[in-house]
Amino acid sequence: MFHRYQHEADLYPSLSRIPLHVRMKLDLTGIKISLKDWAAFSIEVRHVLCHLPIESEEERKVFSDYLDFLSKKHRGSPVPTTLALPSSLWNNAQQVPEPIAAKSAAESTPVTLEEWQRWKSYHRYALYKTALSKSEPEHFSALLRELRETRG
Repeated sequence: MFHRYQHEADLYPSLSRIPLHVRMKLDLTGIKISLKDWAAFSIEVRHVLCHLPIESEEERKVFSDYLDFLSKKHRGSPVPTTLALPSSLWNNAQQVPEPIAAKSAAESTPVTLEEWQRWKSYHRYALYKTALSKSEPEHFSALLRELRETRG
């Protein structure tokens, strides 16, 4: 599955940047790719990466192995890796993470625990990442509005 967000709608036709949903897959598998690496992939390959699942360990391994293959093909070296981010940073249904609580309180109405529990894991990740973003802080507000409007 590949979830698309309204604030990223302009990038989906060409996949010129790495969508949030793919960034989640990269973070969960501990893979680092640059925008330059992403752009080196054909549009078809970018679509495959968007749609590859990573729910199970086997799926994560396939995703990682495929990116390693692509890196060797395009860069001539293995894909750079780091420690995978634990999903517990954004996926604790009993508590809104501090970066989200603080940013939502500063910009609008604080995210409630009821909202947090209602949203899917990939929505929580997207809010978490955009709450931490220094380069595109406006995406947090746009995403929060979108989730509240769709009752996601």
